[in-house]
Order: sequence, then C-alpha cells, then structure tokens
Amino acid sequence: MGGELVPGLGALRRRKHLLEQEKSLAGWALALAGIGIGLMVLHAEMLWFGGCPWAIHLFLVKCMISISTFLLLSLIVAFHAKEVQLFMTDNGLRDWRVALTGRQAAQIVLELAVCGLHPAPVWGPPCAQGSGSPKTAVTQSWPSFLGQAEALLSLAMLLRLYLVPRALLLRSGVLLNASYRSIGALNQVRFRHWFVAKLYMNTHPGRLLLCLTLGLWLTTAWVLSVAERQTVNATGHLSDTLWLIPITFLTIGYGDVVPGTIWGKIVCLCTGVMGVCCTALLVAVVARKLEFNKAEKHVHNFMMDIQYAKEMKESAARVLQESWMFYKHKRRKDSGAARRHQRRLLAAINRFRQVRLKHRKLREKVNSMVDISKDELVLLQFKSKPCLHL
Repeated sequence: MGGELVPGLGALRRRKHLLEQEKSLAGWALALAGIGIGLMVLHAEMLWFGGCPWAIHLFLVKCMISISTFLLLSLIVAFHAKEVQLFMTDNGLRDWRVALTGRQAAQIVLELAVCGLHPAPVWGPPCAQGSGSPKTAVTQSWPSFLGQAEALLSLAMLLRLYLVPRALLLRSGVLLNASYRSIGALNQVRFRHWFVAKLYMNTHPGRLLLCLTLGLWLTTAWVLSVAERQTVNATGHLSDTLWLIPITFLTIGYGDVVPGTIWGKIVCLCTGVMGVCCTALLVAVVARKLEFNKAEKHVHNFMMDIQYAKEMKESAARVLQESWMFYKHKRRKDSGAARRHQRRLLAAINRFRQVRLKHRKLREKVNSMVDISKDELVLLQFKSKPCLHL
C-alpha cells in the first residue's frame, strides 16, 4: 500500500478515486450482508416448517451463508485497506504501517469478528428410520427448532446491519462533494454518520422515520418469534408477534399477547425503548413542521410589535389617568376613593411594565433574526466572490 507521493492535483484525483472505490466496496458489502441475513431467515423458517425431510436443503443454505460470509469478510478487509490508502494520500505518507493505528486495527478485528458470526454448515442428526409420518420422524430424532447456540449465532448475523450507516455515508455524496469539504473544513465540521443522519432527518424526515419504524417492527417481530418458538409458545407465531411489537413500540400494551421466555421479554423491553426514542423524533419533526417560516415570522413579529406598542400606549394612558385620579381624591381628603385609585394605579404600572418587557423581548428576537440574516448574506457574498489567490 506504499508508493510514491502524489503531489497537487494528482493527490486529489487519487483521493476521489479511492472514495469511489470505498463507495463501491461498502455497497457490495451491504448487499452481501443482506443476502446472508436473508439466507439465515430462510434457513430458520425451512427448519421450522420442513425439518428432517429438508435436511439437504438446510445444509446447502448453510453452505451459502458461509460463502457469503467469506466474501463479506474479504470486502471488509479491502475497504479498510482503501481507508489506509486514503489516509496515506491525505497526509503524504509512504509506509502503510504508520497509517494503521492500533485503534483502527482493533476496529478491523472487531468488524471481522462481528461479521464472521454465522451458523456453521454442520450436518444435522440423522433422520429416524422406519415408517410413519414425517412429522413423527421429526419429533423423534430432529430438534424442533434451532438450538440455543445456533439461534444466538443466527440472530448475531443481524449485527451486520451496522454497515447501513457506512453505505449511506458514502452514497450521500458528502465526502465526494468539494463544496461540502471546503465549507466543513472552515467550520470544523466532521462529515461522519451522525451528520448524514441529521441531513436525511432535515431533508426527508417522514420517509426516514417510516423506513426506520417499519424496519424495526419487522426485525424485532421476527426475532421475538424465533425466541418464542424455542418453547413452542403461542407468541411464537409471526402473526402474534407482528401484533405485539407495534403495540409495545407505541407503548400501549393491551396485555392480550405476552412473551413467555426471558429473551422474548428482553426483545419487548428493547422495543419499548426504541418506540420511545422514535416517538421523540416524531414529535421533534412535527414541531419543526408546525413552526413559522421566515416570511411568516416577519409578518407575525410585525403585527405583534404593533399590538404591543398599542398596549404600551394604553397602559401609559391608564397610568396617567389613575395617577391624576389618585392625586385629585387625595387633595379632596377622600381616603376611600384615593385608596381605590391607588390600587388601580399600581395595577396599571405593573401592566405597563409587563407589556414593555414583552415588547423588549420581541425587539431582541427580531434583532437576532436580522443579525442571522446579515450573517447569511455575508456568507453568500463570500462564496460568490471568485477565489483569486490562496
């Protein structure tokens, strides 16, 4: 991975080429991860509905899972090799061992360990010999469903979904866009996975929340059905879990369907936590949609400014009126009327202070909006000017 230093525009072209290769590798890795997860689901369902008569097919599916896992591990190693080459290009390094830090090496080992988890293609127990229905033979010599270790290895394949944010980051075009990189470098903004998540949340909030919610529902429903099938519980039916998960996700909980295993209870607990988080995101999106836009804010602030100015004039007139009435009745030695108008005077003064404080806060808010608009205008003028010299 070492080599000659590439100066000037050659380094930029090499960087762009490496990013394109990373984008392709991340896409293929995500596709292989999805294929492996799909084969794992197919294997579990075939084992549940077919059992011993489908033994050869189950073994072939496991072999395909192992092949896809090997290819996925190869793509992950190639992706991190491109990462090291990209770091060498950005920093002008010749030796790849300098670019490969201990933290990155630990990350590579961790990713390989996570993506390497899968049910091994080991032949199952032999089918029962003799006559009888296939279902009877299955119950005699073939396990009813996945064993505990095999179930954990199968569900651990869902950890490969961590590749989704990486593929989205590279396919968003943020890293390949020179404008993003230039402005981000000036503002010290790192374009990582959280930035892309915020970007999609601002541009396509409804679509993102819908895909996230449906994906969580389907994934957790299937995981719960697998956990409950181990004890042949009624909740193990996929139709029941597809009802239980949304109800738990929405924090309703009718109680008509409940998990019977400890793993099922853990899945429902995690589903409730994810439901609360998604509800908070939904509330934030709806609140932002209900906010005024820039023109509406200007109109609203202008009308409120007129209203507060009018109320201030009325309050000031009320203060003058009550002060004169208090002075007049005090001169006439009418203590009852004087006390009454004194109370009204204090109330009018308090009202005047409140209106003046609201008007002052409104003016400060308007001034802050004007300052932000001026900053945006200066930034646009700065970007529109041609850069003559560096």
